[in-house]
Amino acid sequence: MTKPVKQNIFLFSGYTPRSTALVERMEKACDDSAAVILIEQVEHILEKRVQDVESFVVLDLPNIKQSAIQTINSVREHSDGIKILAIHIYTTRLLVEPLIQAGIHGYLMYEPAISELREAISTVSKGNVYLPAQIYG
Repeated sequence: MTKPVKQNIFLFSGYTPRSTALVERMEKACDDSAAVILIEQVEHILEKRVQDVESFVVLDLPNIKQSAIQTINSVREHSDGIKILAIHIYTTRLLVEPLIQAGIHGYLMYEPAISELREAISTVSKGNVYLPAQIYG
C-alpha cells in the first residue's frame, strides 16, 4: 500500500536535464510523502493545485528566463498565498535579502544536498523560514 500524498511541491523550472535531476532529488528528500510536479508556467500552479493538499512552490531561479524578483512576484500574484522556496546561485546575504523582501519563505543555494532539501521543505511546510547557515549562520 502506498503512503498518501501529504503535499504537492510545484517545481517551477525550465524543462532541462537539471530540472529532471532536481525533481528526483526532491522526491528522495520527501520520502514519497509529496508529489513533486514540474511546471513551466506560473498559471499551472492554480490549475494543478488540489484543495485539500498542502502545496508550495520551489523556484529554480537560474533555470527561469525572467528575473528572480519578477518570478517571485508572478508566483505571488498567481498562487493565493502559497509558500515559496527559492534556489539560486547567490552565496551572500546582500544578494539573498531582495528575494526575502520580495516574499520567499526559504532559500537554498544551487545544487542543494538531499538532506538540506529535506530540512528546507520541512521547515517551509511548517510555516517557518529556512535560510542556509552558510549565509545566515
